[in-house]
Amino acid sequence: MAKKLTQQSKKYTQQYSAGISDSSEKWLPWALAALAFILFTTGFGNQMIGMDDHSATVDNPAVKDFMLFGGFNLGMYAPLTWIGYEIAYVFGKESPNLYHFLSALVHAINVLLVFRLFRRLDLNFTVSALVALFFAIHPLQVEAVAWIAGFSTPLFSMFSLLAMNYYLRHTQEEGDSFGKNYWLALTMFLLACLAKSAAVTLPLTLLVFDLWKKRGLSTRILLEKVPFFAISLAFGILTLYSRQHAGQLNQPADFTLLDRGLMACHTVLFYWKKLLIPTGLSIWYPFEKINGTWSWDYYASPLILMGIMFAAWRSRRAMPLLWIGILFYLSNIVLALPWSTFGTFELRSDRYNYLSGLGIFVIIASLPDYLKEKRPSWVSGAWAVILGMAFIWLVASALRIRDWKDTTTLIDKAISATGDNFGKAYLWRGMAYGKASDAQKALKDFSLAIQKNAELHEAYKFRGNIFGMMKNYDQSITDLTKFLEHYPTEVPELYNRGLSYANLERNPEAIADFTRAIELDTTFARVYRARGNCYLKIGEKAKGSADLAKYDRMQK
Repeated sequence: MAKKLTQQSKKYTQQYSAGISDSSEKWLPWALAALAFILFTTGFGNQMIGMDDHSATVDNPAVKDFMLFGGFNLGMYAPLTWIGYEIAYVFGKESPNLYHFLSALVHAINVLLVFRLFRRLDLNFTVSALVALFFAIHPLQVEAVAWIAGFSTPLFSMFSLLAMNYYLRHTQEEGDSFGKNYWLALTMFLLACLAKSAAVTLPLTLLVFDLWKKRGLSTRILLEKVPFFAISLAFGILTLYSRQHAGQLNQPADFTLLDRGLMACHTVLFYWKKLLIPTGLSIWYPFEKINGTWSWDYYASPLILMGIMFAAWRSRRAMPLLWIGILFYLSNIVLALPWSTFGTFELRSDRYNYLSGLGIFVIIASLPDYLKEKRPSWVSGAWAVILGMAFIWLVASALRIRDWKDTTTLIDKAISATGDNFGKAYLWRGMAYGKASDAQKALKDFSLAIQKNAELHEAYKFRGNIFGMMKNYDQSITDLTKFLEHYPTEVPELYNRGLSYANLERNPEAIADFTRAIELDTTFARVYRARGNCYLKIGEKAKGSADLAKYDRMQK
């Protein structure tokens, strides 16, 4: 009788526990998603940042002129991201609030998808919930969500997570057949690539899932990946073309092949450290040599990384999630490592960890379960550390979101954390001061940028334009000439230098600049008026009158 009661009690307890789990499974993921959304509502009042926010949105022809599927912007082809910007632009124009709302909303959706993904990977409720929590609140997520120009990262991740979930449903429900879930996974992958080309690594992640599910590498399983790799290859080629179109492949070859290998290994370890201890966060992390050579940690990084990989492989049976977590991380970040230089930003950024960081989060979340079997006395301590760490991450994220409130605050924080990024910090901060009509601070920063890095030609442009407005025409001409040596077809700067020449009564030189500006852009009305006045000053009344008449006609 006692044995029977014990069995009934055990059965009742299991049923009760299952009921709690079922109930939690329904509401907890939504609570985590709500937490993520509420966290990022604290940044809804943040301004547009001077680094790419306007270029990606209100100054983007795809958004401004509704050319969503034509052309490139910032070296990217991302029509689905542009559709998101278009929605915010139609209803909010240059107000940043709706852009921030969309980013926070997509991030919250991703939290739900992350939870579902790890449940489909057969991880228990607690581990899946912890991974979703870490994903929701980690400080390294802030750059991707709080930065308007970073919206493509959470958006492509949403479609990638949908593709992963559908793929796992395919493996669980459809077996070897190419059913509905397979084609949905492929469609979601295509949409992810149309949001951001970084999605092209997804087929590698699917191979990691196959390894985790012990599906093997049969011909059938490899064949089902062919369409995924074909899409990856197509978008990879398109990305190289778009980068070339933007001039981003013409960067100076400052690093050797050996340098690149050291930088890639160092970057992986650098990111892992930031994921565990997210301090000193910045929008740039420059690679700097000391007297022409790397510091010792760069040379040690390949050995350290290989040691970690070997240890994870050796312990793959005792700690399978350590090995799978590392593979998941690497499969998602491999193309974002510094194999080459693209664009103006440095070669490593927080946002590259947005999706790949899940691999590290699952390792951390699985530690209590591992210790429960190997070191039961450590479990309580592990839980204290994990929950304490999560709370610290939440607070750090809230503070990090505040760093993104405006350009000058963000750059001041970055300079304090990781330096001036070879002078680029002063260039971008100077632009922010210029937009705020603080000419003196802008001039100081542009001068600092030039002092730090004479290759920052845009600093000469902005400083030259400010000198012109301040009637320091000689200095304006000097700066604009240095800029035009590298960008001779920039019409506004030709016009502005022409005005400085005209104010110094150097009319022939002014006329030459105005004429070149007209050759490049016949619709620029003011340049006809300026050239006409110069012609009149040197006695060429017919040409002057013709230009002024042309200006009058263009104004009607």
